[in-house]
Amino acid sequence: MSEYTPTKFDSAEDKAKFVAHFKRFVSKGMKETMFPKWFYKQLSMTFGHIAHYNKAGFYEEWFSSPERKRDFIQTTLNYHPIGDPAYTYSDAERNIVEWLRRELA
Repeated sequence: MSEYTPTKFDSAEDKAKFVAHFKRFVSKGMKETMFPKWFYKQLSMTFGHIAHYNKAGFYEEWFSSPERKRDFIQTTLNYHPIGDPAYTYSDAERNIVEWLRRELA
């Protein structure tokens, strides 16, 4: 049994892939080379984010400087996942927030 609930459009494995990539992305310094389009699309729909005009705009907003990266982490830590995991990524968001709290403790 997976720790993630599939949605109508995404499998439990899709959620697990997102969580694993998020953790690698953050652990490796949030490099632009680790910010593929699929990851941008999902990240822009989680943690209360909104899609920017494009992937480059989202990256610029959140990851273009050490200060912006800190703001991203703080915003993520302050987010309270909501919604039914059968319809949202709330289970994946919870996992990520818990992981960040452990990593930054």
